[in-house]
Amino acid sequence: MSTSGYPSKYPESSTPTLRTLRIGTRSSDLALAQVTLFTDLLSISHPTLSTTTHPSSTSLGDTNKVTNLHTLASTGKSLWTEDLEKELLDGSVDVIIHSLKDVPTKLPAGCVCAAVGARDEARDAVVMSQARKAEGWRTLGDLKEGGIVGTSSVRRAAMVRRMYPHLVIKNVRGNIGTRLRKLDDPSEGFDALVLAGAGVQRLSMGERISCWLGSEEGILHAVGQGAVGVEWREGDGWVGSILAEAGKTLRKAGRRVRWECAGERSLLRVLEGGCSVPVGVECVWEEGSLLQGDGTGKDAVVEPSDRQTSGYEQDDALPEGPDTEREKYGGMLIMRAMVVSLDGKECVEGTRRHYVSSDAEAEECGWRMAGELVDRGAGEILKEITLNRAMIRGQDGA
Repeated sequence: MSTSGYPSKYPESSTPTLRTLRIGTRSSDLALAQVTLFTDLLSISHPTLSTTTHPSSTSLGDTNKVTNLHTLASTGKSLWTEDLEKELLDGSVDVIIHSLKDVPTKLPAGCVCAAVGARDEARDAVVMSQARKAEGWRTLGDLKEGGIVGTSSVRRAAMVRRMYPHLVIKNVRGNIGTRLRKLDDPSEGFDALVLAGAGVQRLSMGERISCWLGSEEGILHAVGQGAVGVEWREGDGWVGSILAEAGKTLRKAGRRVRWECAGERSLLRVLEGGCSVPVGVECVWEEGSLLQGDGTGKDAVVEPSDRQTSGYEQDDALPEGPDTEREKYGGMLIMRAMVVSLDGKECVEGTRRHYVSSDAEAEECGWRMAGELVDRGAGEILKEITLNRAMIRGQDGA
C-alpha cells in the first residue's frame, strides 16, 4: 500500500459506527489549530462524527528546545512524530495530525500518511523585528551587512546564505509565539526571522509578515509545507473510509494537494533527507490555480504526447482499482527542486513537467526529479552534510 494516499478498499467490517475518532497531536498552539482545520473538514463530510483531541509534548523537538535541529537529527530519532506514532500503533489514538513538513518520509511499519484538506501558503515568510519594521524595512535585501536573521531550519539557513551572503544566520528555537517574542526583544539581537508563512497565518498573526520568499527570490519551501498531514494505522478500514470521504469534500483542490505532497515526499525519500536537510521544492499546475475550473477537467489541457513522455500509464497507475475522478482532476505538474550546501555556496536545482492524475504518478514525478538532481551532483552535497552532522554531534556530545 502506498504511504502517501488513502486506501481504496476496506474490509466489510469497516463500516463507520458511532465510535469516537481519537486525534493525537502535539500540544503547541499551531498543532491544535491544525486539528481544528481537520475537524472542520470532517464536520462537512461526517457531521455526526464525534472526535476527541489528545495533545502530547514529549517529542524530541519539544523536550529539547536548545540544540539546533541539524544536530538533534543526528541522533537518528524523529524530531516531532516518534512518540505520537507509538500511541497510534498501540491503539491509544486513531489518527495523528501533523504539519506535513515535519513527518519523516520513511514511516514506521504499520503507519500510513497523506495530506488532507486544502494547502495553505507553502512559501516561507520574512518577519521583521518591530524596530526594523518601524524603519520601513521589509525584505532581507533591506538588511545591512551583518544583519542577523533567525531560523531553526537548516534548509532556510542554507538558502538565505546562498541568496544573502552578507547576512548572519542565528539559531532560534521555540514555538512561533516564542520566536516572535525573541525577535522583538532587543537583547536577543535579531533583525528578522524566516519561518513557514502558513504557521503564522494559522495563528492569526499574518499581519507580522513583511514579505514572502519563493522561487523568484531563489528560495524553495520545505517538502509538504503548508499542508496538514494525517497519519493512521495501515489496514484501519474505519479510519480509511472517513479520510477517503473527507478527501472528496474539496474535490479537485483536495486531490491536487494530495498529489503535490505525494510527489514532494517521494523526492525527499529518494534523496534520503528529512526536515533537517536543505532540500527545497515548489509545485505548480501548468493550467494555473488549484481552484481554477469547475472540477470537470475542462481547464486541463494535456496532449497524448505529454502523457507518453511523462511515463503516464493509465492501467498501471492505480493497481488497487480504477478511480473515476482522477482523469478530470489530473493535469501537468511542474516540480522545481533544489539541494543546497550548508554554507550556501553549492546548489543543484532542476525542474520537471510530469502528467499526474494519481498517487503513483505523483510519486513517479518525485523520484524522477530526485534522480535528475543526483545525476547533477546533489548526492555529493547531501553526503557532505551527513559527514558534517556527525562531526557536529561529536563536538556537541549530542
